[in-house]
Amino acid sequence: MAWKRLFRTLMCSFCALIFVLNSRGPQRAAAESPAAAPPSPAPSAERFSAAWRRLAESRPDLDISSWEYALYSYGHPVRQEPAETVRVDGTPVDARIAPALRDMIEGARAQGLNVYLASGYTDAAAQNHIYRRAVDRYGEFGAQSVVGRPNESEHRSGLCIDIMDGYYEEKDESLASTELFIWLKMHCSEYGFVLRYPEGKKAITGYVFEPWHFRYVGVEAAEFMTDNGLTLEEFRALYPLAEG
Repeated sequence: MAWKRLFRTLMCSFCALIFVLNSRGPQRAAAESPAAAPPSPAPSAERFSAAWRRLAESRPDLDISSWEYALYSYGHPVRQEPAETVRVDGTPVDARIAPALRDMIEGARAQGLNVYLASGYTDAAAQNHIYRRAVDRYGEFGAQSVVGRPNESEHRSGLCIDIMDGYYEEKDESLASTELFIWLKMHCSEYGFVLRYPEGKKAITGYVFEPWHFRYVGVEAAEFMTDNGLTLEEFRALYPLAEG
């Protein structure tokens, strides 16, 4: 019987040794893994303010009251529709942005991309019809993050254009995976356009991500906004005297 007690003692000691060795492996891995490193501190208010000041100091020297930088959104109605519109690929836009839009289309097509202009300038009656359809589908609150109210939509200004690589009955975020969108996102600023409602900026713009909606702001502003990841609202905030 003594040998049985000795055997049980040896087995218990062996199991304990295996447990200790196994437990040290995960502990060592956890200690050596990047996750074990202390988290980076969140940007402080001071760091954020300093970054904003640097942006303000490097902003382009522009007349922010010029027509290119006008804000049309919630609480910022279109007070004056374009004095003249022209058709680009059959789609009406403010005549002042037509040359840049044509150049951008030609640039995309030169890369073998298919360009379809879905919507440009929209008059009050047409915009009201579009908005009411959105209300019927999403409700009053939901519609306002998808379609501008008739007197507050950028499409009433003629300064924006919806661009896709073909006709889509439904415009959704899947368009962000098209080759045309990828090219436009990379090159639109060279022609004075910006992606007006980018991803992750709904709290600022009021609109969901729209990978088809591009707005003309001029080359200098477009390149600055794109380089710094700014929306039109954020860009205008760099100019304290901006009206409306």
